[in-house]
Amino acid sequence: MNRKNLFTRTALAAIVGAISSQAGAAGFQLNEYSTSALGRAFSGEGVIADDASVGSRNPAALTMFDRPEFSVGAIHINPSVDIKGKSPLGAHTSTNAGDIAPSALVPNIHFVAPINDKWAIGASGTTNFGLATDFPSDYPAGLIGGKTDLKTMNLNLSAGYRVNNQFSVGLGLNALYADAEITRHVGEAGKVLGSQLSNSLNPQYQGLGKYLSSLSPSDRFAQLKGDAWGFGWNAGLLYEFDEGNRVSFTYRSKIKVKFKDGEFQSDLKTIPLPNGSSIIGTEGGTIKGKLDLNLPEIWEFAAYHRVAPKWAVHYNFAYTSWSAFEELRATRKSDGQQLFKKEEGFRDAWRVALGTTYYHDDNWTFRTGIAFDDSPVPADKRSISIPDQDRFWLSAGATYAFNKDMSVDVGLAYMHGKKVTIKEKLSEDLPLPAYEFESSGKAWLYGMNFNYRF
Repeated sequence: MNRKNLFTRTALAAIVGAISSQAGAAGFQLNEYSTSALGRAFSGEGVIADDASVGSRNPAALTMFDRPEFSVGAIHINPSVDIKGKSPLGAHTSTNAGDIAPSALVPNIHFVAPINDKWAIGASGTTNFGLATDFPSDYPAGLIGGKTDLKTMNLNLSAGYRVNNQFSVGLGLNALYADAEITRHVGEAGKVLGSQLSNSLNPQYQGLGKYLSSLSPSDRFAQLKGDAWGFGWNAGLLYEFDEGNRVSFTYRSKIKVKFKDGEFQSDLKTIPLPNGSSIIGTEGGTIKGKLDLNLPEIWEFAAYHRVAPKWAVHYNFAYTSWSAFEELRATRKSDGQQLFKKEEGFRDAWRVALGTTYYHDDNWTFRTGIAFDDSPVPADKRSISIPDQDRFWLSAGATYAFNKDMSVDVGLAYMHGKKVTIKEKLSEDLPLPAYEFESSGKAWLYGMNFNYRF
């Protein structure tokens, strides 16, 4: 076994692997930018334009507004994700963990302002990516299941231009702020690996084995914290056949988030090895590292059809180019030395949604929708830190208009994830068998937005 920088590479494998797993419409991409959109399972987004939130999805749709409009709200995500399994390391300790994904509140704010009959501008604050999973600090498989927390905020400025009565175009600029924390603990690996090394004929490996055996399962094996900004753009087209039928096509560019000043910490001490290398630890101290995280580009087609005076149907198809996510590479900031390189092998993912809206009267509007999220993570790349899976959506919602200027949206959605099997090794460098888990997940989402037209 090659033990050079063993623990540093193992820690980075856990950390970077967890971040990389957060990448997809399933995965860690968030659609939750609007309550009205939640109620229809985000079908027809970028073309319906029933409130100011459409500007963040399709800047061309800004031209459909004849006066300024403001929308603000939030969606509460209440997931239930369970992990089941047994340790393969001799004692067959249970690796069950329930409710590993905590609930989260995803806020949104939007503003649209028409300038004249040709131009309109918009601004939005949304969360496009985010995820959190949290295992107990003494979890047996602590090297692969700990705390994984990613929060983002996307600020968008956009403008739309009406070319003629049917055709509009739009362009937006995005600034995305990301804040990430990944923590992994020693778990049972310290004592198991320590016992193996203690039986070595080499005295130094015996000493290393004794040290590893002395570690507590809850000792912090690795912790990485970082925050950074990334920038991108989005564009949209809108074609209106008539007042009740229109289609849109939108594009969102990839965004590169460069974590230039990430903080890496460990409770381990640095131990020299006979071959001149070392097991690098910080004993609670901090070293700096760099990592680039590429968020993918997204294409989306949407359509809206008023099929009856009170009924409309809407649908969309979104395609996320995750196949460009081939590898991750981390380096030490001080000298650029490669600390970690991981082949990802992600595949492109898609999302399809269908919904309907019923315009009851001047006060009430009702909507519902269904959707399917395709996971971008191949089966052999799944991780319990982000146990990604295909997802099916059922949604319903309503809008109540107090008058022609003021309204409130409410929405409810149920998301059901496919049960999956996960096989995961602590590290390719460690002589330990792979863990096997079963994961199942579901989530309830509740939203409310307030809208005002000036």
